[in-house]
Amino acid sequence: MMKRVEELLKDKVALGVLSNTHGLKGDLKLHLFTNMPELVSKLTEVVAYNESQKKFAYIRIETSRKAHDYYIVHIAGVNTISEAEKLKGFVLYVDKSFFPKSKDGEYYFFELFDCEVIDENGNSVGIVEDVIETGNNDVIVVKKGKEEVLIPVIERYVTKIDKEAKKIHVKMPEWLE
Repeated sequence: MMKRVEELLKDKVALGVLSNTHGLKGDLKLHLFTNMPELVSKLTEVVAYNESQKKFAYIRIETSRKAHDYYIVHIAGVNTISEAEKLKGFVLYVDKSFFPKSKDGEYYFFELFDCEVIDENGNSVGIVEDVIETGNNDVIVVKKGKEEVLIPVIERYVTKIDKEAKKIHVKMPEWLE
């Protein structure tokens, strides 16, 4: 039975992308989407998916090593540059459980996606569609219908993040009232 992509990637998080080949023996460059590089050494089996090709594969990472701002990985069964070429552009997905449990007051972006945002009066502001890193603080992108609201994730505006209930309580910024 074939699985739909949504089912295949349910409860999975994109960890990085295989961007290019490295050398002649089938190694690939892995660019991470996370700021937790220590997770690369724990990678074993992952789901690789290429959206433009609509192809996926279960792959096993045999070795990984740091190189500049990316990692060089060797995948089991990929031993030539032509075999590695076929995996360029694939995004690697891992189970959410692969990540260490986040502490109180901390969160992974994937924990905020699809959370309902509720204002101080108990009204629904919308659903978190994206998180933007600005350097100083994160900003959640909240959508309700065609409306989009940007709310900085700082104590002044975000009063509570309930990751289990998928709810974020906010005090609306002055410029949005």
